Amino acid sequence: MSRLGLPQEPVRNSLLDDAKARLRKYDIGGKYSHLPYNKYSVLLPLVAKEGKLHLLFTVRSEKLRRAPGEVCFPGGKRDPTDMDDAATALREAQEEVGLRPHQVEVVCCLVPCLIDRWGSRYVDEAGLELLASSDSPTSAS
Repeated sequence: MSRLGLPQEPVRNSLLDDAKARLRKYDIGGKYSHLPYNKYSVLLPLVAKEGKLHLLFTVRSEKLRRAPGEVCFPGGKRDPTDMDDAATALREAQEEVGLRPHQVEVVCCLVPCLIDRWGSRYVDEAGLELLASSDSPTSAS
């Protein structure tokens, strides 16, 4: 409920529906899934909170060899058991932040690309970015 005692659900749904419609215009589907590169996928978790859209970021552990302490989206390398890029992103999001796949609605797959902190672009490391909405990623655990 809002401070005025009015339900906020219609605003939230309208906000998410508008975001989904806009983002679906950029959906590439499986256009690049046939490429023989290493496959990595990340999830861009989009959350409606207090009438605004927010993205969930993570901070990599300082103990990691690769990119320690960097701010990123949940994601990682595809496992042989992953059905597709969306499955990779959802599995990694569950492992990293406790966001369960049934809490996520995959909205679209964006063009693959990765630019690291040195400004290099790695197509072989690129994964399809997946945008999703969730009621509350912090309540996933």
